[in-house]
Amino acid sequence: MSHKQFCVAVLICAVLFIGFALAQNNTKPLTNDDVVAMVKGGLPENTVINAINAQDSNFDVSATALIKLKQQGVNSKIMDAMLAAANKKHSAAPAPAPAAAPAAAPAPAAAAGQPSVTVLKGTTPQPIPVSKTQIAQTKTKATSLNALSTDNALGQAMQSVAMSAAQEAAYRSGSYTGASAIGAAGGVMGGLMGHRKPTVTDVWALPGQKSDLVLDSNQPSFEVHFANIPGVVADEYEPALVKLAPSPNNFRLVGATQAKQDVLESSTLDWEIYSSFIEERVGAQATKVSSGEYKLQAAAALPAGEYGVVLRPLNKSKKFSGSSVAQNSGEGLLFNSVWAFAVK
Repeated sequence: MSHKQFCVAVLICAVLFIGFALAQNNTKPLTNDDVVAMVKGGLPENTVINAINAQDSNFDVSATALIKLKQQGVNSKIMDAMLAAANKKHSAAPAPAPAAAPAAAPAPAAAAGQPSVTVLKGTTPQPIPVSKTQIAQTKTKATSLNALSTDNALGQAMQSVAMSAAQEAAYRSGSYTGASAIGAAGGVMGGLMGHRKPTVTDVWALPGQKSDLVLDSNQPSFEVHFANIPGVVADEYEPALVKLAPSPNNFRLVGATQAKQDVLESSTLDWEIYSSFIEERVGAQATKVSSGEYKLQAAAALPAGEYGVVLRPLNKSKKFSGSSVAQNSGEGLLFNSVWAFAVK
């Protein structure tokens, strides 16, 4: 091989190597750090959003991550684009192959690591899909759920943390591994990101004013299963029946409590989340069958309205970590779960 041919071969190899390296780099998904770098680099908002829409991404959209993005100067429109990209990625994921139908049809039981609720129609149990609560923060003090339901600032906060129907469907199908939709609303909390962490009201809510499930009976009976949840002592909880408060902003409020603004960021078991929790309990008889297995019966005929089965600690002073609530894991998963239904 001549010297000229050798040089040409080396040049071709170099070009191919660089092209391969660039291709590898281009396939690297965008992350939260990339977005922060673009914002701090002075790129216009539209440019950042277009970059998010044009590339594959792997965004962390947990409560802690969203709050951190706010603190790093990322505005709500860019965060909305990140949430939309995360939703698109979840909805594009291939659905798992359906399992073969069992030979018999035993009463549904909780899958390992997932709580479940069935409503009895005669003697036949019908599964109720679990609904995903969203948490938003407002400066309005909580006196009752009905009062909070008319709070315009809370309505805006809920809208800003609402996730797409794809994520809701993924949660309802039992996919608890994705990032939670819980977070603080930028519009409401924009002035609260200083060094001092004020006390705010955390509000749990479900999207939509009405449940998809309408029961035939106004005095329903339920079977509740929550054994074998990782990180949960089942004997410390029992099911309860609560009335939900529909909001004009297209949400149903489940409950609320006051806490420090950054409580969802803490991994320390120091949050007595239920000690002053506001919710509208409905009379019901909870009968323990075994650890993590209960029968729940409404004590009287329920008036028309929106309701939910929830799981609550027996000890109101029980301590949670804010991060488990934000990440929808362990005891946070149990506390956040609602099995919603309506009575006509």
